[in-house]
Amino acid sequence: MDRDFDIIIVGGGITGASILFTLSRFSKAKRILLMEKYNSYAQINSNSRNNAQTLHFGDIETNYTIEKARKVKHSAEVLLKYINSLPRKRKDDIMRICQKMVLAVGEEEIESLEKTFSKEMHALFPSLKMLTRKEIAMVEPAVVKGRKEEEKIASLYSRTGYMVDFGKLTKSFASDADNARKVNKPKVIFGTKVTNVQSRADSYLLHTNKGEFSARFVIFAAGSYSLYFAKSMGYDKNLSILSVGGNFYYSKNVLRGKVYRVQIGGVPFAAVHADPDITNPNVTRFGPTVTVPIELERYHFDTFRDYFRTFDIDIPTIISLKNIFLSGDTRDIILRNATYDIPLIGKYAFLKKEVQKIVPSLGYSDIRMAGKIGGIRPQLIDKEKRELLLGESKIRGDNIIFNITPSPGATSCLYNSLGDAKEATDAIGVDFDEHGFKETYCPFDR
Repeated sequence: MDRDFDIIIVGGGITGASILFTLSRFSKAKRILLMEKYNSYAQINSNSRNNAQTLHFGDIETNYTIEKARKVKHSAEVLLKYINSLPRKRKDDIMRICQKMVLAVGEEEIESLEKTFSKEMHALFPSLKMLTRKEIAMVEPAVVKGRKEEEKIASLYSRTGYMVDFGKLTKSFASDADNARKVNKPKVIFGTKVTNVQSRADSYLLHTNKGEFSARFVIFAAGSYSLYFAKSMGYDKNLSILSVGGNFYYSKNVLRGKVYRVQIGGVPFAAVHADPDITNPNVTRFGPTVTVPIELERYHFDTFRDYFRTFDIDIPTIISLKNIFLSGDTRDIILRNATYDIPLIGKYAFLKKEVQKIVPSLGYSDIRMAGKIGGIRPQLIDKEKRELLLGESKIRGDNIIFNITPSPGATSCLYNSLGDAKEATDAIGVDFDEHGFKETYCPFDR
């Protein structure tokens, strides 16, 4: 087995696979390796069971600023360009078009939604429409059926939303990376767990359960573990991690598309939404609930030790958590969600406070907890500022990058891979065809 590489990517989720694809197709790096500790691609957050299967555009994400909405839209268009370039059968297996809306319930939420639908937002998303109760009943009948007449509702609606199986998309990137070259094909090894990383004069030495590997440049695309390794190497000691998880409930298929709720800005928790499941057309998923698991990977309880090594139980972290959890909106969300996982009571509370806000006609017997569905969205705590760093995060070192990507990391993966690939190839002195990438996937940049 070859042990020396130009670039090593650690992590076989959608972030790592998209970087592998971009390097293979658009760079002249000769020796590229992706290593993944599990036995296949997309086993954690990129797996379809662990995310909302949504290609985010920023149009119904009401906690986004106009600047972030513009940026997310751009990244989504890049990814959509790739998916639409695939053979029809593979494309249809990965993505499906569906309608989508963000639903406001009550005068306060409606007022907030009306403010969101500004002239700038309408110019950015010209097909987005504000719907009245009667119009909602026409496009998404289950949202209105059984709702009290005096309960006011409104929505922002688009006929064009996208369900994406990010697990299959990950495998598509990997397959296309392999097919991009006749020689110097990238290498991929599974079941390979990194245990330690050593910095040397002109390279890095990665210690794994399958021996040592060296690389001139290393890119971590390992979710929460990216911060674990960054901190183990002395980077960003001021950061701590907060794992935010969530569970989902299932009902029979009752909706025609995605229905999101108005999102509170400045909190790391997604508002409960209802989605059709791309892997199972017979169900609608409601969630996520909010949990704070003490593990780096959901349902992998052996990761709790590494969680505490990444978390840092010290005075700055404790003060930061106090500031975060005692803020009004965050505190209320945590307390409300604390009841949702309690047997019997939790299901009833989730039905009344969340599910029936979206589909009023559903009853207690119509929903069930989905077993082992839902992932972890790693959130970073800045211990100096005593606050959360919301959104995607990236730590850069000398010839090393650590990607930590909560939502909408999957949506942004291909566009973000451009920056990582360019930085890596510049550092080791090999050509990268940035113009070719942009001509192929983002000609609208010109």
